[in-house]
Amino acid sequence: MGGGVFKKRLNGNMHRSIILARGGSYWVYEYLFAKKDRDNIDDAELEAFRVLAKGYVGLTEQQVAQLLRDNLLMEICHDDKTKIQK
Repeated sequence: MGGGVFKKRLNGNMHRSIILARGGSYWVYEYLFAKKDRDNIDDAELEAFRVLAKGYVGLTEQQVAQLLRDNLLMEICHDDKTKIQK
């Protein structure tokens, strides 16, 4: 979708997830929706997600760790626990 925004199909193509990438370091699952409820996000939403993705690029490891501690982000899967820890 461009600008650090990706769409992933889930659950046998029944759901979609909008994922934001932070410079290849990690992925942020930002928005989940059922395909039966809507086909896609609109142009304004896509632009807002691109702006948000740029914001994630500027975060340091320490800032991300703080967001995790404050429960503003939740880590759902991370095999290498040496980089970001609560």
